[in-house]
Amino acid sequence: MSKTYSEQITKVQLLTTGLKKNIELVKNKGLDEHFISKLEAEIVLAAGYNKETEQLRIDLRKKTIQANQKLAEVKQMVKEAKKVIKGDFAQTQWKEFGIIDKR
Repeated sequence: MSKTYSEQITKVQLLTTGLKKNIELVKNKGLDEHFISKLEAEIVLAAGYNKETEQLRIDLRKKTIQANQKLAEVKQMVKEAKKVIKGDFAQTQWKEFGIIDKR
């Protein structure tokens, strides 16, 4: 969990604890048990979303590495194919193989 989320969760927990201790002083101001419960539920959801986001970032890093490796493989294969075609065929025929290089 990121530092920002951890800090915010801690702040909300401290706030809800304080609100519960002083419920009689704040319930007439709209900060009743329902509000406190909703606040607690919302921070749990936010933490869950953050955890999910962190996992998606990890997955994205892994997929990016895989994609880059695969692209490197494809580039190497293209290089090999071009080498064969350019070595065995006249430049005028390269277009027939999908090669648009000038040299």
